[in-house]
Amino acid sequence: MKKQRILISVLIFIIFSTQIYNQNANSYSTNQVELDTILKKCADYCENLDNVVLFFVCQEKIKEEIRLSLHTAKKERNVYVYDYQLIRKENEINERRILLEENGQKKHEKDAQLKTKIFTYNNIIFGPIDLLSEHWQQYYNYRIVKEEKLKGEKSIVIEAIPKPSFKLDYLYGKIWVRKNDFSILKIEWKQDSIKNYEIVEKTAREIGAEPQITLIAEYGFEKNGIRFPSKLFIQEAYSSLGIRRLTRCKYTVIYDGYKFFSVETDRKIKRDISSIGN
Repeated sequence: MKKQRILISVLIFIIFSTQIYNQNANSYSTNQVELDTILKKCADYCENLDNVVLFFVCQEKIKEEIRLSLHTAKKERNVYVYDYQLIRKENEINERRILLEENGQKKHEKDAQLKTKIFTYNNIIFGPIDLLSEHWQQYYNYRIVKEEKLKGEKSIVIEAIPKPSFKLDYLYGKIWVRKNDFSILKIEWKQDSIKNYEIVEKTAREIGAEPQITLIAEYGFEKNGIRFPSKLFIQEAYSSLGIRRLTRCKYTVIYDGYKFFSVETDRKIKRDISSIGN
């Protein structure tokens, strides 16, 4: 009788375990179908972005805060205002700036270079391409992280990590994908994908701390199905149990006052979103 009860218990456990396995398998299958749909639509968006003919100007305001030495609290603060222009035609990208203001003083320096002292950047608008275009998707593993609202927009957060067999010299991280058209609302890059990260690691070892690098781009403006940068945030900081969080530098870049002279894509973005709920 005892053996019979044990046998019945084992059978019940096997049946229960099989049900859980089937539920998990179905859940995985559903998530994979959803992820495949997202990646296909994002690739469509990136193809439009990669082929777009652009001519626009906007104001680019940079707030820079730098710690002059890791051993002192003294900081340098700068504010730069540029007239930023980008022209893109037939795969040729021309990014130009006119310095309008530096720390409250009016300027008019044509063909100005970025005056930021630690971090530089360029062509932020094309950030999604190296993460989500059809060509580059073969080099990454993707997963759905969550769904959330970003400034009133329903979005799906996905993560891209390079496949172990590939060593990529490109940024990667989390991407906020707008649900209704699969355009890119925000990218948060992982710190160890930043160029010259070994310098950051060396600094961290010297002061016995862990690096905390933040690099986020937001794409808050839309024109003809293409999203344009609204904010770039960069921060290099270090923390450990023995010291207070130490910020070496911080940049906040705001893009505003867009004037569009040309935003033309070669093909329309596909908008079949029937596979994913709103």
